Amino acid sequence: MVNKVVIMVTEVNCRFVEIDDDWDQQVAAFNFDIYHLSGWLKSSTIIDGGECKGLIVEAEDKQLLFPLIIRKINEEFWDATSTYGYGGPLGDNLLSVEDLNYLLEQTIIFLKQHHCVSLFMRLHPILNANWNVGVGTVVTHGPTLSSDLTKTEEEHWSETQTRHRRGINKALKNSISTKIEKLNHENALSFCKIYTETMQHLNASDFYFFDQDYFLNLAKNLPDRLLLITAFDQDKPIAASIYTLCQESQIMQYHLGGTLDTYRDLQPAKLITHVARTWGRENKYSLLHLGGGLGASLDSLYEYKKGFSSNEHLFKTHRIVVNQDIYIKLLDQNTKVGDITKFFTLYRKLQEI
Repeated sequence: MVNKVVIMVTEVNCRFVEIDDDWDQQVAAFNFDIYHLSGWLKSSTIIDGGECKGLIVEAEDKQLLFPLIIRKINEEFWDATSTYGYGGPLGDNLLSVEDLNYLLEQTIIFLKQHHCVSLFMRLHPILNANWNVGVGTVVTHGPTLSSDLTKTEEEHWSETQTRHRRGINKALKNSISTKIEKLNHENALSFCKIYTETMQHLNASDFYFFDQDYFLNLAKNLPDRLLLITAFDQDKPIAASIYTLCQESQIMQYHLGGTLDTYRDLQPAKLITHVARTWGRENKYSLLHLGGGLGASLDSLYEYKKGFSSNEHLFKTHRIVVNQDIYIKLLDQNTKVGDITKFFTLYRKLQEI
């Protein structure tokens, strides 16, 4: 699908491309993160459903890239979303707000012509920090936290809250050991068991019960970009966390983790975070992004992460109703009217009720 729109003297070219090695080469021209790569997108279709596609928007020497999951609504219409994680748009650093608005306006024309109803993007708290546009609705959800890995070991220990220091020392005193390795087929299965028990303990929603196929696909598709840190009580794995690695942007990020119920008192998760921070510092990453609370709320998870660092970023989403008439019709089918700043897209939420 290719579309060209000409307004005055500026021609905009919008096109969908396959998510493959060629896409990764396009991404590599920007300051990107792991969430923009083909391996992440392909793995994400397991939990997000749909089909992964890249959308490239170009005008003269200006370019925007959107890593997307395309989801069917019915036989005619579909919508697009970014993956679980922070796979926001990539754009040239020299793009002005006027440039972005113009390119987005033309993108909407292209998407509407091809029967898209809506576009939902999870913006990257670091790479999209300056994503200020007037097209669609940008919603600020709350803070995320990161640790500055250019600091020294002493500085990191100093900014660690006392309760976390005690937890780390408790784990070490009880001879809890850690192992650092790349995610692979074998340890992905071990991680999945720990993670699933943790989600059961937390009474998590169904969405967060990722099955082993998701973790196996991550290990297969991103063999050198995922770090697994496991805590052991003697020879038994009792806790583990997955971290994403992007050397190009020097960003390391916590993805998912868990602890077996009967070992929580030994504080292995705190030790794992401490070890991850040390590994990132020693391997010359500049930032360990810990993420935020559930839904970027100021909850106990946020407070836990803040115990390691108080450096804050903002998590935002960008919501665009591409075809307002069809969007409203989909809502009317459920005799509901929704607020775009709440659940988006609302017609999908209503289908679950």
